[in-house]
Amino acid sequence: MADAGCKIERAKELDINLMLDLWNSIPGLGVGQGDEKKSLEVFLARNPATCLVLKDNEQLIGTVLGGFDGRRGYIYHLAVHPDYRGRGYGEKLFNHVIQELKRLGALKIHLFVYGDNHTAISFYQSQKWELRRDIQVFSWDAGKSDR
Repeated sequence: MADAGCKIERAKELDINLMLDLWNSIPGLGVGQGDEKKSLEVFLARNPATCLVLKDNEQLIGTVLGGFDGRRGYIYHLAVHPDYRGRGYGEKLFNHVIQELKRLGALKIHLFVYGDNHTAISFYQSQKWELRRDIQVFSWDAGKSDR
């Protein structure tokens, strides 16, 4: 990487509050249900090789969460602190999580982006990812349903 003090490492429980602080500081990055501390602890425990942080010395400056369900890979919360953008860190985190998901057996990987998050859309397009127009996403919210 460009800066000698920057390194990618596996995310740990101790990183969760810093991850949440970073995500909440970035416009367009949705933080919601499932992003509370306990849920993130479970996600990190289930996906230790694909939940990554980027640190400059000990300061957390980037994240990516990857999940593998045994069939497909999913990428969430790829984020780099604005002061560190434009140095290739997002691409390095992205490529690292993709390699880990492929190593686990994921032949297809999905990610979700809000339609108005033009920064993220441009980034993923520059990485040659396909914007799908043939499918729609349906969600069910246990907190809003009586099912």
